Amino acid sequence: MTRKRIVMESVLFAAAIYIGYFVFMMLQGLVLTQRHVRDLDLTRQYERAESLQAQVAFGMIERNSEWLAVAAIGGFILLGSLYGCVRWMLAKRRPQS
Repeated sequence: MTRKRIVMESVLFAAAIYIGYFVFMMLQGLVLTQRHVRDLDLTRQYERAESLQAQVAFGMIERNSEWLAVAAIGGFILLGSLYGCVRWMLAKRRPQS
């Protein structure tokens, strides 16, 4: 098992976890939107279509914070490193044939 392959697997593993998390958040927003019951009297009071968006949470709230980006990148590196270390140890244990 080469280091290049382990690094590639680690990056793909961390990316799959993050993509799965974002897909889950999108599906959760979709389900919450479909199950939302609108108050017709309240909807008539607002002439703009922004009222539904203000009442239902859609996925992740974007904040202008550098710490959020640092945490996301750090988590990506941590997940990839953890997977890579475990994979490397298991590859070293296995007898080479």
